[in-house]
Amino acid sequence: MMHKFFATVPCGIEDIASEEVHEIIGCKAKPDVGRIFFETGLESIFLLNLKASTLNKIMIQICHGVFSELKDIYRMVKDVDYGWIIDADQPFAVRSERVGIHDFTSMDVSRIVGQAIIDSYKEAYGRRLPVNLDDPEVEFYALVRDQEFLLGVNTTGNSLHRRGYKAYMHPAALKPTLASAMLRLSGWKPGKGILDPMCGGGTIPIEAAFKAANIPPGHLRLDFAFLKLKFIDENDFWKLRNRLFAEKRCEAPAEIYGMEKFRHHLEGAMRNSEKAGVRELIEFKLGDATKSFDYPDGEIDYVVVNPPYGIRMVPGGSPRGLYSRFLKALRERVEDAVLILITAAHKRFIEAAEENGIEVIERRIVLHGDLRARIFKCKL
Repeated sequence: MMHKFFATVPCGIEDIASEEVHEIIGCKAKPDVGRIFFETGLESIFLLNLKASTLNKIMIQICHGVFSELKDIYRMVKDVDYGWIIDADQPFAVRSERVGIHDFTSMDVSRIVGQAIIDSYKEAYGRRLPVNLDDPEVEFYALVRDQEFLLGVNTTGNSLHRRGYKAYMHPAALKPTLASAMLRLSGWKPGKGILDPMCGGGTIPIEAAFKAANIPPGHLRLDFAFLKLKFIDENDFWKLRNRLFAEKRCEAPAEIYGMEKFRHHLEGAMRNSEKAGVRELIEFKLGDATKSFDYPDGEIDYVVVNPPYGIRMVPGGSPRGLYSRFLKALRERVEDAVLILITAAHKRFIEAAEENGIEVIERRIVLHGDLRARIFKCKL
């Protein structure tokens, strides 16, 4: 039986996330703003939560429509059977997000939706569902965007960008979901040389190593929210998880390089890769990305990097100066490679690229947390 789903994704990579969903479960996804919609069977919940690298949260869609007043939302939510999702003794919570101008708050939305769920369940099964806002077993997500209302049940729990391997937290870490999107945008395939010359805590090379070894990005997660949903057979999940682990490529090609100027960050990246289970697949090197002689000796076909964005992060210089020196060194060391770079200092990067004769062939706006950034694709 097919069910409607939606997944939340970082704004700006909806098309990339849609392509990944199609690759994993074979269904076509429709991009929206900060989310994608698709239809699939309930068994896909396991695969998507384990294997998706660009999705944040995967939701079973409960209802979706337009409204004029809060009472319209109440009616939509109440007109749903929740008995297949939640048991009578399972506490639940509603997390709401509101976008647009309204005469009510997101707390009002949560209150109305929660009451409608309680009333629907009590009417159908004669039991009142308990509420626990701090530690619910089942979490519903409600979105109000202008006059649109969307309700889903969270199958993921905490966002999938929390991979579970961060033994070291870099102060300006790139989210793994964006790192994975950048890898997909580059066109890189395992077996080709790839370098992150400012690797920080190692997010980009670790995500590349997951792909090279066919390791599910969610393999360290044991706290998926779907494990508490009524209809889930936990044994089916563990069987699938074990099967996916058996598909790991133990002889994965190790042409993944991470370089970092600061030793404490490099050591942190090594610790992260160790916890992620991919340390042997990544060659880490202490080196300055603005000095061509510091670069690894191997063949480099792709460069994927998250450089510093602001002056406070670049001692003795500006992002423009850093970017110019970096691109100059890159051109001296690497020929005919693809460069993927993310920055919020986009004007400074464009100036540096023009100064070094580097053509920008694609660009897109993305949200990295609350920060508006741009991803650039260039041919060196």
